[in-house]
Amino acid sequence: MPFSVRVVLAVYRPDPDHFETQIRSLAAQTHPPERVYLVIADRSSGPLAERLAGAAGLACALVEPDSDLDAVRAFEAGLAAALEDADDDTLIAACDQDDLWHPDRLAAGIEALEKTGADMVHSDARLVDGTGAVIHESMFRFERRRKDPGLRGLLYRNNITGMTLLMRARVGRIALPFPAQSGVHFYHDLWFGLIAAALGGVTLVDRPLVDYRQHGGNVVGAVDRGGRWRLPRWRKLDEVWMRREAASYALARYLAHALYHRMIEAVADGRLKEGQATLSPLRPFLRRYRGGGRIFLDALGLAARLHGQLARIALGFSVVALGRNVWILREALGPGRNEALDRFDTRLYSLSPGMPPAAPNLPEDRDPGAPDPREQEPAPFQLYTDQRKEPSWTPEFTADGPAVNVLIPTLNPTEIFAGIVTALDIGLGLAERGLNVRFIATDLPVSAFSTSRAFVKRRLSEQAVAAGAADRIELYCGVTGGTVPSHRDDLFIATAWWSAHVADKLIRRHGYTHTRFSYLIQDFEPNFYAWGPEFADAWASYELDFRPVFNTTLIRDYVAAQGFGFAHAPDALAFHPAIDISRYAAGTRPDRAGKPRRLALYGRPEVPRNMYATAIEAVARFTKSLDLTPDDIEIVSVGLRHGPVAVYEKNVVRSLGKLAWEDYPGFLLDCDLGLSLMYSPHPSHPPIEMAASGMRVVTNHFGPKDLSTLSPAILSTEATGPAVAEALERAWTMPPVTPTERRIDLGQLGLSPDAMVEQLARALRRELEVES
Repeated sequence: MPFSVRVVLAVYRPDPDHFETQIRSLAAQTHPPERVYLVIADRSSGPLAERLAGAAGLACALVEPDSDLDAVRAFEAGLAAALEDADDDTLIAACDQDDLWHPDRLAAGIEALEKTGADMVHSDARLVDGTGAVIHESMFRFERRRKDPGLRGLLYRNNITGMTLLMRARVGRIALPFPAQSGVHFYHDLWFGLIAAALGGVTLVDRPLVDYRQHGGNVVGAVDRGGRWRLPRWRKLDEVWMRREAASYALARYLAHALYHRMIEAVADGRLKEGQATLSPLRPFLRRYRGGGRIFLDALGLAARLHGQLARIALGFSVVALGRNVWILREALGPGRNEALDRFDTRLYSLSPGMPPAAPNLPEDRDPGAPDPREQEPAPFQLYTDQRKEPSWTPEFTADGPAVNVLIPTLNPTEIFAGIVTALDIGLGLAERGLNVRFIATDLPVSAFSTSRAFVKRRLSEQAVAAGAADRIELYCGVTGGTVPSHRDDLFIATAWWSAHVADKLIRRHGYTHTRFSYLIQDFEPNFYAWGPEFADAWASYELDFRPVFNTTLIRDYVAAQGFGFAHAPDALAFHPAIDISRYAAGTRPDRAGKPRRLALYGRPEVPRNMYATAIEAVARFTKSLDLTPDDIEIVSVGLRHGPVAVYEKNVVRSLGKLAWEDYPGFLLDCDLGLSLMYSPHPSHPPIEMAASGMRVVTNHFGPKDLSTLSPAILSTEATGPAVAEALERAWTMPPVTPTERRIDLGQLGLSPDAMVEQLARALRRELEVES
């Protein structure tokens, strides 16, 4: 039976001309595709895609998700649709929206699969510019790719480009669902390639079958790796280098474990036979303690074969693997051991005789050259002072014009959470309104600028991109940059108490024109600390010269109650949380009849203000009071991963850790009861999201905060174990949440984020004397 081919094509804000060219090239295949699955990742290009496919005579199916999807999740959705009724003779091809397939792209791939028996085939590509003019005849030569890296070699560097691949249906079935990731750290082509390499293998058609268009808007794009052959310079083996290498090593290790676990699952459910997958090359990444030596030998082998860049990557991996073991040993046997002994001895001596032994009383005529054991090398003062308050870069006044400098702790996607996202979106909103914006990382080195840029700019709307907002955004690392291009008329936005001190010092030390900065206040930060230097420094940040921007009126009113007059200054702004209520309120709740009711706990043990211990105490009291068993209730914790906790009888709180953003709404819809505490004036998002999803939610009030005013689905109580347990009992017996209760109006918590950014942009433009 001849192979049938199904093509998965993700559509996201396409250039109409490029898109039409690609669609026509699919229709012109000598082995035509059976159907093209058009994933409308931007939720707006469906009519265009359907019209172009119809005009070209292609059979197509539209896959229309509920929310915008990135490239990886778009291909995941399209693959799932393409496999619904596929048989073993179905082949899956991945396709980009703006390239050009050569007429034999599919036919050549089918021939290679039949000849080799491989599970996947991919090819070289010709690089062309936006007009179709050839830039380079071979992507493989341009990027110095290895033609046959093997399974472990793919973890060093992926040599498969998605828009050239063709794979058997069983690869796709095993691939779904894709391993979770926060943001995009690996692409579907690498995941497919790893599976295929572990099964029947991956083969290469060593000639271009696709014109790969390079136009500046590529998600990835080709990279010239033709630089000098060199290993890393030892003087660069610093913290920044280690973070970068560690991020790459962590991804390789993660994918190795994900592949290993997926193959075990496939054998267990009968999709594969025992021994059908070859996983031995993964061992260096699967072993708990060993593996670094094998990776080091790989580095030597690659270097001997003159694969300098790959040897550098493997060497970096081996250093990180060794560093991991050194860190483990240091934790067990290093300075921590002596410190622990000293602490124990101090406690012993405090019992009797009440003080430690005195240092030796040395004679005055001792050898002056001998070291004095009473003397220690003096520690630098920086060890005892908070360096976060100090600018780690120097402004270099070379910029052509002024910009708004947004000081943000990190620009690494995996380290970006709700508060940082809010700061990012404010900066992006200013760029949308015509202001130049520099995001400057103040706390953590940027691991990969390309990844960070893609993450930041993807948050721009289609209209903003069309209006040139992306061109007004720059990213800099203040931690490692040394200098940052600046202009005397620059303005600053601080996003945490220490960056407020940084902004103030930069302005005053370097003679900026505008001496006042904007300060995004997302909580009453002094209360994060016990009385001491950090409490005092956070409090002192409120005495600087700034325009306040409050994340909700609740925080504004709490700050005012502490005696700070700026809270109600004429130019103070307050906005409500940027929660898309419709994303949660519009979802259909599944029928859980016959199943235990599910309680979702927002569990973050490491964050004191989330009151994890109080929540666990309350759950234990609540389940005991109502004599609930696992047949009655399932308790699931999300937020930060922690170990299982036994509460009452056989009830256990099990942690799922952090959920992927796209999986979160579905999880909430499948829960009946919510518990989310926040011992601060900040409302936090989870109680509101839970209520909008149709759950009864228990949370706590604090100062002016009482979220029960937003919806009857929210029960607000004192933040004590007995009070929270009593509220859970009430919620347990209440009727299901109605559609009306799920519709939450956030307006009482402040301006909409868009309205606030509009007012802030007008104020900043006035300061910059830029006409709107």
